[in-house]
Amino acid sequence: MKKANPQPADDATNSEAFDVGALGAAIKAQRALRGWTLEELSNCSNVSIAAISKIEKGQSSPSFDTILRIARCLKINFVDLLEGPGAAGNVTARLICTREADAERFSTAHYDYKVHSTALKRKVMVPLRMTIRNHEPPPLDEWSIHDGEEFIFVLKGVLSFHTEHYAPLLLHPGDSCYLDSTMKHAFVAASKGAVEIISVCLSIAPFATPSEEEAQEK
Repeated sequence: MKKANPQPADDATNSEAFDVGALGAAIKAQRALRGWTLEELSNCSNVSIAAISKIEKGQSSPSFDTILRIARCLKINFVDLLEGPGAAGNVTARLICTREADAERFSTAHYDYKVHSTALKRKVMVPLRMTIRNHEPPPLDEWSIHDGEEFIFVLKGVLSFHTEHYAPLLLHPGDSCYLDSTMKHAFVAASKGAVEIISVCLSIAPFATPSEEEAQEK
């Protein structure tokens, strides 16, 4: 896939497999479809105009939380921005396997992400394998915050888990934590080297397709 622009980004860096250009084009297309200005999308998503502009131009690789905020505002699923919209229609039985080599990869200044099950459309959870590289808490304005809930499971190393309302938690391999992810939170490696965790985030609920919305209005 297309590599990220090597220039420093506002909220993410060093993406190796994440198609920044395709994401930016998808966001711009969705914004144009609604007739929104950059300012309107910024006000709705609480992402700065400058950051959205850079994302749309493929000049910045956004963090997971930034993508979630924009997706929520546009009322489309997170993975639809990454992979394109899935086929419409009711699905009664679904199954997908993601091989290690096929996970969608991107990085921020502090964390590396491997996103699984991206090919499965209209789902409500986003499963992530994360590598925590930082050994100090990120600046408060860079802490994660997004809709829904989140489950965290430590695979390797010792994680110091920070939230805005509680004292930091030390989590060892095999430990887990479940939280309201509308509360600001951040991950810190509390042991030597990087820490690896599984994070399962409740994404936005699948929104109705236009035909489904019309049926609901009748």
